[in-house]
Amino acid sequence: MVKLEEVSLDHVEEEYTDSDSSSVYSSDDEDDVDNIESILDRVWALQDVIPAKTRKAISDKCSTVYGWGKSSANFFGNSAWVLTTSALLLVLPLMIELEHEQGLVEYERMQQQSNQMLAQPNGQKKQASGIVPPGF
Repeated sequence: MVKLEEVSLDHVEEEYTDSDSSSVYSSDDEDDVDNIESILDRVWALQDVIPAKTRKAISDKCSTVYGWGKSSANFFGNSAWVLTTSALLLVLPLMIELEHEQGLVEYERMQQQSNQMLAQPNGQKKQASGIVPPGF
């Protein structure tokens, strides 16, 4: 428990003179390092202010939220792993096969066009559409 002690005004005035009060706000590193109180120190000091029952309740709620967050992260990570590996094992070979099939269809279409060009007599060839060089 914290013990409170009343300090008289005379005692405070004796410790802080005019020369000392200006040094309180100086930028000397030695003085600043001694007087800096970290956030952790302030939170730690709150344990005397907040009752133990309330601290326990806050701690339990934070632990519960942390547990739910950890479980959710694990679940979503495992789900992402399952979906990714399933896609690689099932969908990727299918896409490769579809691309191969499309290439075969294109190859057959080109073969039919070349067979038609060879089967037509020379006089019946269609002139290519578009720009024709002079003399043809």
